[in-house]
Amino acid sequence: MRINKIYLEAALNELAERHINNKQLEKSRRNEILEKLPEYQDLENQLMQTVTDMISAVMDKSLPADEVSANALNKNKEIQRQMDELLERNGYPADYLDPIYTCPICKDKGNTGSDWCECLYRLTNKMAAEELNENAPLDKSRFNNFDIERYSDKTDKDNTVSSRNIMQRNFEYCELFAEQFNGKGSGILMVGNTGLGKTHLSLAIANKLIENGFCVVYGSVTELIRKINSEQFDNVEGDTMSLVKSCDLLILDDLGVENKSEWNASLLYEIINTRQNKRAPMIINTNLDLDELTQCYGDRLSSRMFSMKVMFFEGTDNRVAFSENYNI
Repeated sequence: MRINKIYLEAALNELAERHINNKQLEKSRRNEILEKLPEYQDLENQLMQTVTDMISAVMDKSLPADEVSANALNKNKEIQRQMDELLERNGYPADYLDPIYTCPICKDKGNTGSDWCECLYRLTNKMAAEELNENAPLDKSRFNNFDIERYSDKTDKDNTVSSRNIMQRNFEYCELFAEQFNGKGSGILMVGNTGLGKTHLSLAIANKLIENGFCVVYGSVTELIRKINSEQFDNVEGDTMSLVKSCDLLILDDLGVENKSEWNASLLYEIINTRQNKRAPMIINTNLDLDELTQCYGDRLSSRMFSMKVMFFEGTDNRVAFSENYNI
């Protein structure tokens, strides 16, 4: 996986800040324990003395080294057991004074010695995703403001269930998807006319996942393709292609309105195929029906989309019912 160099310095600065904060927390905890449990300091002093005694004994050639080491080690373990017991007896976990790291793999340094750490990749992706999502109406699109009453509860002769019933099931599935999300799976293909809530439910999922610390990228297919092409052919700085392939959840909005070309179709295929091979979830929204998707993108790409959970949106365009500033 490539590192996003645009955000590398900012990510390293954040890791350095985490390191400082964790050291301050370690110091605060230690001061707390020494103030409340002064006997802990006595045990620490005894522990240090065992190390000093072992070094002295090893230097003294007249004593058997193996026996000295074994005795010192046993004494050391016994003192550590007493220290852990003292903490637990007073309501603290045994590891309360252990070093604190946000990332135990790299110890908040950002690299593992031979490569960048996964935590640094996640940080740079998160920063890039936040910039891409800057214009998304995330604050307006949550599960608690999705109004199911806007959908008709009436059925006609061609339907056995109402639009409201269908949308209630869609809503519940999306809520469950967000609750159970773990970064693996296929995702959802949302199909239906404009103004039926596809974008709202997609962004409601995004909000929930972002709150839970996942990296989510949202964008219209048109805008993402434009950005990728600019970076590849116009020397615009950025690596959107890597980001859309590696983020925890990718939301592709308005599939079908982008300019149609073999190149754009190949970009879409690369993104969708790569993510499906990695079992990295996507949500794809489109106003096209299934036949139109097949005609537009061919069997190879459409079959990959149809392997996702296909969710049909029913009803009439609800945008007129929203406030004039609610543009989804």
